[in-house]
Amino acid sequence: MAPDTSSPGRRIEPLPGASELVPAADGGRIHCYSVGSGPTLLLAHGYLLDYTLYRPLFSRLAAAGYRVVAFDQRGHGGSREGSAGCTALAAAADYRTLFERFGIEDATLVGHSMGAFLGLRFCLENPELARRLRRLVLLGANAGAVAEGSLQNRLQIPLLKAGVLPKLWRVPSLGRALVAPLFGRRREHEWLELTRTTLARQDVARSLPLLRAMCFENFYGRLPEIPIETRVLCGALDGTCPSWHSQRLARELPHASLRMLPALGHMLSYEAPEAIHEAITGA
Repeated sequence: MAPDTSSPGRRIEPLPGASELVPAADGGRIHCYSVGSGPTLLLAHGYLLDYTLYRPLFSRLAAAGYRVVAFDQRGHGGSREGSAGCTALAAAADYRTLFERFGIEDATLVGHSMGAFLGLRFCLENPELARRLRRLVLLGANAGAVAEGSLQNRLQIPLLKAGVLPKLWRVPSLGRALVAPLFGRRREHEWLELTRTTLARQDVARSLPLLRAMCFENFYGRLPEIPIETRVLCGALDGTCPSWHSQRLARELPHASLRMLPALGHMLSYEAPEAIHEAITGA
C-alpha cells in the first residue's frame, strides 16, 4: 500500500485500489474506487468535487482494517447521469445502487456537504437499507436551504450559473485565490491547487440541478425519522455550509453529536483528517 498521505502538507499521491463503473438504475454509470477489506465505509463527496476529495484518508482507513468505497456523484468525475438526469432523487437512488452492488451491511456512510445532503435523503427514501448503517459521519453538512445565511454562496452561485467561475478556476493563481475561502485559517498551497483542479475539471452545466436542489429543497423537518448514530463535524469558519446547519442536524437527528473544529473551514478532508478518522472509528 502507498505511504500514508494523511499528514497535512505531505504530497497526496494516487493509491492502489480497484476502479469500476457500476450501472445506475436509470442507465447511467457510477464511477467507484475501492481499497482495503473489512467493514465498509461509503464516502460521498460534495458539489463539484469527486472521489479524490478523500484521498488523504484512503491509506489510513484501509490500514485500520476498513473496506473503503468512494464514488463520484452523478454528473461529477467519471460518473454519468442516465435518463433521470442530475436530480437529487436520482442521485440519492445511486446510494441504493451502491448498497446493492457492494453488499453493504453494518457500514458507515461519510458524507461531505452535498454528499451528506444526498445521504440523508437516501436514508429517508430507503429506511430499510438505512438500517444497514451503524453510523453516519457528516462533514460540513446540510439538509437543504444551503444558501441561507451564506454570503459566500449568495455571491458565488450566480457566477457559477453564468459559467464565470469555471473559467476563472482554470487560471492557476486566480483559481487558488478563489478557492481559498473554502478553507479556514490554514491554507496549504497543495490543498488549494488540488481543490482548484478538481473544481476546474467538473461539468457545471450538467450538475446544476443538484445545486438547485440543495438551495430550494429542505427536509430538516424529517430528520427525526433517521434513528442512526450520527457524528457531525463542522469547521467553525465554514462559509459554504455555515455552522447553523451542523447545529440543527445535531439537534434534530435523534442520535447525533456535534464537534466544532476551531479555525477550520469547509474542506475537512484536507484540514482535519485525524478528526474524521476519529469520528469513523469511534476513537
